[in-house]
Amino acid sequence: MRVIWLPLLASVGTMALLYWIGNIFNLSLLRFSFVLNEPLKNGLIFDANIAILPFVFGLLVGFIVERIVKVRSK
Repeated sequence: MRVIWLPLLASVGTMALLYWIGNIFNLSLLRFSFVLNEPLKNGLIFDANIAILPFVFGLLVGFIVERIVKVRSK
């Protein structure tokens, strides 16, 4: 059971931490922003800026943690 949850938690935790750092320090490479503008006749307009870098680092950390757990469980 630890083989599944530990890499997943490490990956999601890393992503959340990096997005949080990006929003606190206003770093565009680590920032997640969602802006909802005024509704228009044609519908609702919104703008979403999502950085890919925290997602990549999160996947990388999850992969590394998974390998470490597999090696130690042998």
